[in-house]
Amino acid sequence: MALTKPIIIDAGTTEFKFSVDTQSYNKYINSITPNNKVQPATNFLMSTVDESQVKELKDLLQQPGAALHLAATVVEDFQPEFNFTVKKSKNAPSK
Repeated sequence: MALTKPIIIDAGTTEFKFSVDTQSYNKYINSITPNNKVQPATNFLMSTVDESQVKELKDLLQQPGAALHLAATVVEDFQPEFNFTVKKSKNAPSK
């Protein structure tokens, strides 16, 4: 079962509504490469924004850095918080 989460981001004069699910999140994360971050972020945002806001989002994404910052904000809200701790094995050599 895929998790779907509605996310609303206040971008000053506009509140953008996104509908992010596990599949779109995974596709975005898997498409990021060291030399390609802006296009995957743009594709992720355009595929998850409310259809009535596509043109407005396109206009916003023309600004340098907007795609990366907005995608990071959406992803941060989508991801659950994890609290993992690594414990040393009893058999591990001490340093």
